[in-house]
Amino acid sequence: MNDPILITGGATRLGLALATQYLENDQPVVITYRKYRPEIETLKSKGAKILYADFSSDEGIYSAAESLSAEHSRLKSIVHNASTWRTDPGHEMGLHNLALMMRIHVGVSMILTDALAGALLASSNASVVNISDYVAGRGSANHMAYAASKSALVNLTKSQAKKYSPRIRINALCPALLEFREEDDATYRFEAPKKSSLGIVPGFDVAIEAILYLQENIYTTGIALPLDGGRPLKMP
Repeated sequence: MNDPILITGGATRLGLALATQYLENDQPVVITYRKYRPEIETLKSKGAKILYADFSSDEGIYSAAESLSAEHSRLKSIVHNASTWRTDPGHEMGLHNLALMMRIHVGVSMILTDALAGALLASSNASVVNISDYVAGRGSANHMAYAASKSALVNLTKSQAKKYSPRIRINALCPALLEFREEDDATYRFEAPKKSSLGIVPGFDVAIEAILYLQENIYTTGIALPLDGGRPLKMP
């Protein structure tokens, strides 16, 4: 049997799509989730192992690391997908928001990867994929904390790649808009695709293809792979 792949934030959006893809191809999966969703029962029925984890606190991160280390002696890969998206609150909540973003987007990868390095080393062609964001290189006027933390995740990826080479490959993926959210209004849905040269909202399959590439390619480590439909070509 294949060694399992851990997906943080695996119960919704890209994480859910990725977990489903793995399970449909007989790849064992472990997912963490913070908010219960009916999709969790579907994943369980397909064989996924599920762990509740609240990464908004240091204690939650260390608790998840301890549980995962105790339960899994072998892992093929980790996909650090857990994320939160908030508009900058400003004023006295600004630093709290920044700390939260850094904890979830950077701290989780740093602590869990370190805690599970032994499990990865027990597998062959071990890899970690950190899910960053297109805005890591562009910035965002209204989501400064989010953009800063996703940029820090790219830098962490390079540091991790140096630390764990050559036995564990660490890469980042930097996607732009992949799929609309239910709350996105008609104006946003009309305007957003125009930001890229290709002018499409491609869905999660393109990110899954990129993640599989980063997991399987034995000569790739320490990179931040853009997945943005040519957005930089539209910039002045």
